[in-house]
Amino acid sequence: MRLIKLSLLFGTLLGYASAAYAVPHCTVWGELQSKADTNIVSMNNPSKSQFDLQGRLIYRPLLVEEKFHWLGFELYQAQAKLNKTVSTSNEYSVPFAVKISNNSGEVLDYRFNAKLKVADQQKLIALYRAFHRAKPPENLQGDKYWVKERDDIGQYKSLYTVLADNKLKRNKLSYLEPTDTRQSTNAAKKLMQLEAANIISDEFTFENDKCWLTKTLGNSHIQVSSSDGSMNIEVLQTLSLNRSNQSIPDDARLLQLPEDPNQWENLSTDWVYPKAPPQPLKNTEAFITALKSMDWLEGDRKTLLQFLYDNDQYLLSLKELISTKSIADPLESKLFMYLGKHDSVNSKQLLTEVFVEPYLFSPNQRFRSLMALKYSEKPLTDMQVEAIFEYSMSYGLDEENSKLAHSALMVMGAIAKNQQGSEFSTQLTQKLADLLNSSATEQKASALITALGNSGDYDHQQLIGDYLAGDSPRLRLNAAEALAKMPSKTSLNYLSNQLNQETDSKTQGAILKAMGNNELDAEQVDSIYAFADASNPRDIRSAAISALSQQAKSKPEVKSRLKALVKTETNQKNLRQLMKALYGS
Repeated sequence: MRLIKLSLLFGTLLGYASAAYAVPHCTVWGELQSKADTNIVSMNNPSKSQFDLQGRLIYRPLLVEEKFHWLGFELYQAQAKLNKTVSTSNEYSVPFAVKISNNSGEVLDYRFNAKLKVADQQKLIALYRAFHRAKPPENLQGDKYWVKERDDIGQYKSLYTVLADNKLKRNKLSYLEPTDTRQSTNAAKKLMQLEAANIISDEFTFENDKCWLTKTLGNSHIQVSSSDGSMNIEVLQTLSLNRSNQSIPDDARLLQLPEDPNQWENLSTDWVYPKAPPQPLKNTEAFITALKSMDWLEGDRKTLLQFLYDNDQYLLSLKELISTKSIADPLESKLFMYLGKHDSVNSKQLLTEVFVEPYLFSPNQRFRSLMALKYSEKPLTDMQVEAIFEYSMSYGLDEENSKLAHSALMVMGAIAKNQQGSEFSTQLTQKLADLLNSSATEQKASALITALGNSGDYDHQQLIGDYLAGDSPRLRLNAAEALAKMPSKTSLNYLSNQLNQETDSKTQGAILKAMGNNELDAEQVDSIYAFADASNPRDIRSAAISALSQQAKSKPEVKSRLKALVKTETNQKNLRQLMKALYGS
């Protein structure tokens, strides 16, 4: 029930408001207070709750580019209360950034300074939406404009009224269409199969100066019902923001972060979601006995992870149990997965030792240890990193061990991706790049290029791009696939330059697909379209169709070219691709 209340409160009621363009050197803050009273009738059983949120909302303009800009926010000293009980988690205090189009004023993306649960991301997104005012049309006639906007319930119509003294009023009027709950990412809405809400009243007034908002007052009264009538929810909310003239404290995290949110190093998950002290069993024997009795195949996920957390000090004792194959194969597979998700120093030490000791553990067990390490969202120790690299860069291994060694390098790239923006991730990708520069075999180079692609570290695009123009078809293919995971002007330039020079069909197909992940200009679209011609091999046409389909999402004019291809394409798989791009699934 708590999930339903919070999701509705923060995913629906705060709604959209509008974003002013970023003004440099305008970092300000204000006192935020929000209160929501919720009345729920479920299966004829009524209940009530109250949610209060307060803190000091910091606003900081960040990176400004040609087509977009970033705005940063932090709710400093946030305090959330549900029914007057203070929350123990810190998700509301996590700094976050909003990417906004310079042209339309629409939100393009969000970046959070911690690995947040999806529901908690939505809370911060909704907090921002309270203050994001829709951009007025050019050459506005009069003092009113209407905008269609969207939230987790569906599309709605808002009325904006321009007032005197730098004030703006927003009224959410009505929902225009219900959301298809089958396609919804909102867990509460999926659960209840919500219909569109009934807006009884919704009015927010904004005052601003050249920097940002100076004052916001708003109230909302919304009712939502489930499609079968078994649940009715009524929420009454008030919200206020008042600019503070006091200095922003130096310890505010947002002030210490780089202007580019993509360079932010994430806060510790343990800080965001602090855990109670572990409650371990009395000894190793008790731990092993309890572990063997647990249902690792279908048991409750939270219970199993809590068990590992409470007994983390005993995890290395599992080494002997695993080496003697004392755990049945399906259970062992799940146990490895949970060890990876537990993500402690001890669990990663166990997994590392399983991988680097081929004489004690089977190839299957060692591969599972690698797949478990892929879940790592906290840094490995220096010794763990060194042990994995030492084995992975060994020469003279047989075929099976070589495959495992190369898989380990690729996993290191994935681990770097999990922790992108952190010092650990930067050091890890630099280690991969250094090894690539000194790699003595094509097989090692292949694995290292793939690993850098897995990392998504844009700093190494040039190194990968050099391999795209190299002599080896295999390494050119690896480079194209790696650059596909790093869409940017730099990677697109490497791909475009190589496209017409490429002689290997697999690599050419990979280049086409990789180009499709970028925003292409008309000339680049033309060059890809030429490869979709019926005179080209089927797989090349398929790759070109895939790239064009990606462009059709943002360039409606591309759809006419896809329709033309339908008339000439003879392969059924490619035709299905075209139809999906044009008309959806």
